[in-house]
Amino acid sequence: MLYQRLDVLRRRVLVPPRTMVERNTYFLYAEVIFASVLGAAGSFNAAYILRMGGSNALIGLLSSIPSLVAMFSYIPAARILERQTHLMPWIVRSLLASRAGYVLILILPLFLHRYVPELTVAILVAMTLPAVLYSTGWSPMLSEVIPPRSRANVLAWRSILASAAVAPLIYGAGLWLEHGPLAQHFPANYQWLYAVGFLGGACSVYLVSRMRMEPKAPPASAQGARAREGWLATLRSALTDNPGFKRIVVNTLLLNLGAWLVGPLYIIFFVRKLGATDGWIGLNGTLANTGVIVGYWIWRRIIHRTGEAKALLIALPLSGIYPFMVALWPNLSFILFAGFLINVTAPGVNLSHGVIYLGLLPEGKKHASTAIYSTVMNIGAFISPLIGVALADRIGIPTMLLIGGGMQLAGAALFYVFPVLGTGRHLNPVHPC
Repeated sequence: MLYQRLDVLRRRVLVPPRTMVERNTYFLYAEVIFASVLGAAGSFNAAYILRMGGSNALIGLLSSIPSLVAMFSYIPAARILERQTHLMPWIVRSLLASRAGYVLILILPLFLHRYVPELTVAILVAMTLPAVLYSTGWSPMLSEVIPPRSRANVLAWRSILASAAVAPLIYGAGLWLEHGPLAQHFPANYQWLYAVGFLGGACSVYLVSRMRMEPKAPPASAQGARAREGWLATLRSALTDNPGFKRIVVNTLLLNLGAWLVGPLYIIFFVRKLGATDGWIGLNGTLANTGVIVGYWIWRRIIHRTGEAKALLIALPLSGIYPFMVALWPNLSFILFAGFLINVTAPGVNLSHGVIYLGLLPEGKKHASTAIYSTVMNIGAFISPLIGVALADRIGIPTMLLIGGGMQLAGAALFYVFPVLGTGRHLNPVHPC
């Protein structure tokens, strides 16, 4: 059995792709590994800002301001993309631009001695603009290049490969920052980390550029109808004509509010209250990504048996326990275990929700629908961290973690009351290897 599984993986990775679908899938798998190099480096952004003297409020702004920028950018980005017939060049260029900011971040300390934390946050916020254009085109692109029957499998394998790459990389990055040759020469150790991360991100962009997508040519009648009804009417119809899509937007927003509320509090709590080192941060990230690998391996099989909708309902109650674990047992060793455990359960939500979401994107309005979804999510992601950091300064981080966890569980309950799909329904069969 093990030999058969390894043989399937070997054929998927090593055998040259023959069809366009196989070629695109191959590059989707390969690019996510290189993107993980930048992801590992970026996971230390908040720690870097704190160690450079940034305030708690600045960390809150780092979590919220990008969402404010994105909130006003997704609909214009969708309008731009829906007018294009060749989408891949836009996706590739915007992806490169969204990663080029790390070059500025790594050279800032060479020229400035003050305001580096504030300018670092400003650069990360500015990177949001091209990232919005990229992400607005990414989900519709995936729905075009991946056949429906393969979506769950491809999404699962991308997450497994990403976590398998990030797990050792983030641990190695933590060791480099704490014990490497430049450990005593802060911020040079971070500058080298960002340089390597950017190179990995650039390789990822190159691999994305090798993907091919059929040109989009909307019928003239559809273009005329859209011009007559106006863009706002198109946005409204994307919701009103698709009750399933509207329901997943509302449910997901309320589910995520609690997580966004406490998101920036974890790193502040770990570093400033519990004394976490860069090595611990790296180890925590490694165990978290190891949990993701285990989780996707397990949940792909659960989804294959139960369907995406039922698997989502199974996983949702488990997804909100992490803030309770951190608040009730603030011990760094226990938090390592808690991070691993929650990331075993998280893929049950992410995979099933992701497949359902792609299946609910309405035909002919995929970019508009993606813009609606992302705009609504970013409204919550902008407001919640600011509220969370402000309240934590008054009532304490542990109390805020309990409140955020309670909100997550309340949001999860909405998927039971207003299910996005019938229980047990398969949008796309999963074929575990």
